[in-house]
Amino acid sequence: MMTVFSGVMFILLAAGRHVTAADPAVDNWANAAKYEFGSSRTSIYALEEEIRTTPSEKRGQYEEKLLALIKNQAATYEAKDFACRMLRLIGSEKCVPVVAEFLSDEKMGHMARYALQGLPFASVDDAFRSALGKAKGSLKAGIISSIAARADNKAVPLLQSLITDADAVVASAAISALGRIGTSEALKVLAKAKVADGLKSAAMESRLLCADAMLAKGDSGKALDVYNELVAVENPKAIRMAAVMGLAIADKDNASIAKVIEMLKSKDGSLQKAAGKAMMNVKGDKAAKAILADLGSFSPEAQVIGINVLVASGYRAAGPEIMKMTASSDDAVKLAAIQALGELGDESNVEFLTGLVKAGGDAGKAAVVSLARLKGKGVSGAIMKTLANVDAGSKAILIGGLAERQSPEIIPDLVKYADDADESVRAETMKSLGALAREKEIPLLVGMMLKATPGRVRTAGEQAVQSACSKIKGEDKRVAPLVAVLKSAGVEDRAVLLHCLGRLGGEKALGIVREEIKNKDEKVQEAAVRALVDWTDDAAIPDLVELAKNAPMENLKILAFRGYIRLVSAPAKGKKNAGKTAKTLADAMSLAARPDEKKLVLGALSGISDLAALDAAEKCIKDESLQIEAELACIKIAGSLKKGKAHEKAMAVVKTIAETTKNERTRKQAESELKK
Repeated sequence: MMTVFSGVMFILLAAGRHVTAADPAVDNWANAAKYEFGSSRTSIYALEEEIRTTPSEKRGQYEEKLLALIKNQAATYEAKDFACRMLRLIGSEKCVPVVAEFLSDEKMGHMARYALQGLPFASVDDAFRSALGKAKGSLKAGIISSIAARADNKAVPLLQSLITDADAVVASAAISALGRIGTSEALKVLAKAKVADGLKSAAMESRLLCADAMLAKGDSGKALDVYNELVAVENPKAIRMAAVMGLAIADKDNASIAKVIEMLKSKDGSLQKAAGKAMMNVKGDKAAKAILADLGSFSPEAQVIGINVLVASGYRAAGPEIMKMTASSDDAVKLAAIQALGELGDESNVEFLTGLVKAGGDAGKAAVVSLARLKGKGVSGAIMKTLANVDAGSKAILIGGLAERQSPEIIPDLVKYADDADESVRAETMKSLGALAREKEIPLLVGMMLKATPGRVRTAGEQAVQSACSKIKGEDKRVAPLVAVLKSAGVEDRAVLLHCLGRLGGEKALGIVREEIKNKDEKVQEAAVRALVDWTDDAAIPDLVELAKNAPMENLKILAFRGYIRLVSAPAKGKKNAGKTAKTLADAMSLAARPDEKKLVLGALSGISDLAALDAAEKCIKDESLQIEAELACIKIAGSLKKGKAHEKAMAVVKTIAETTKNERTRKQAESELKK
């Protein structure tokens, strides 16, 4: 309403019609009394704004005027509608008897109910109960709905007489209200009620609501009686599905598990799923034991559900039975059992699961996941023993899965596979060692990385070292294993170590890299610059700027400039401080010595949603070597700006581009942006 009000007031003010409640030339209350739909709402809007913005302790004066408006026989229906809406907001107990007189009024009844329903006074409940005997049809159904919303237990006897009302709408509303009231008195009425055939499902739903309310209050005994009755086979499916969930929760002694199992054996998929969800709410091992006893007799669909319940229960004694289910002829059951072994199996299942990995397919993929999840101290060791008997592809997969197991005790055996004949095995070994290695194993891992030949395995080794080092607390300690080796490393190894230092970052590492930039060997210099290019924080920016200007070799200048642009234009910076980032990039344009570098800056500017970025890109349009990239950057920046003056200015630039560009593709993009 406030949005509508604000919009209309804006239009009125723009038209020069300044309207406020305080304007002595306008009697808003007199105008409100005459208001009809379709006529000017000026006074209505003004009064509503005045009432809403007045502190609550001072709203009493408005209540008197609103009540006078309701009682005014000459006032229009629309005026009284407005009064009811406002009384819902500010009404005190004083308004209840006045508004209640209209509850059975054909025209005003619904608005009167709307005004009263949310007011926190017992007199409102009295008024609704009193009005029940006077109202008819939809008005009576509406009053019943309000009684339900207020959960008025005193209305239960009145509602009891209405659940057999000749008007089906009223009867349905009464039945629904009893469920929403949800007291033991309401439940008794519903239990005894003899309702029409068309309302039996509604009565069951209300009884379920009552049972849920009883259960929430801790009265599981009464609730259990309802659930047991409603879960019966002869009842509608939706009722049974809801009842079985309540049954599982309410039955503290689990005496009703047999009924849930019976539903799980149903041929209806919806009932099976409902029973499965219910079993997951059964506390203790009784549900798991009950499912385990009958699992073999279930349909394949129910077996999958049963297996999932066993997994959710964590009942590890089910492992042997789950193992049997992996031989099922039904693919879904077989797959569910393989997946379940990851949670319920143990060391004895390792050989079987590794065999599935070797066979491949969906079962093999599921087995990989299960092997990673299998619990028990001996599992990782058992997996290691199987590696000698599988092919290289399976070996690589199994070793890769060991990374998730976090079993550092296998490191001595795992290291042996770093020299395997298969490249994939060597690479996966590096990755797993990176995940498993503790601080004391990092020097060993660094040595393996340096020993690896350049390529996939060396890259995996670098990532492994970075992963292992990043787990060490403290910047200096984090890079210490690399620094220790760097002192005596040759040129090739030095380059690899510097690359790792760049990825780890920190002041200690930055100081070392700065020193290595001064190294006389060109390969070491380049490696140090590349380390700066990959730096993860702004600490390297001054160094990169200096290198972009004064590096001894041209290729190093180019590398440094690219690293500088990457750091200053990181997405997070562009969003957090777009103006500052745009200015920095504009300054970088003067540092760029080649068209390719300037295009790199334009690419970065195109990701900044700010007028400063637009201005910097627009200046480059005059340069023929940059024209297309600059135009496209302007179009992209303009499209990212929010509506307003900045967007309008940007669209003017886009319009000029559409009219003057020599590139057809650019023109089409500009026109497309203008159409948006």
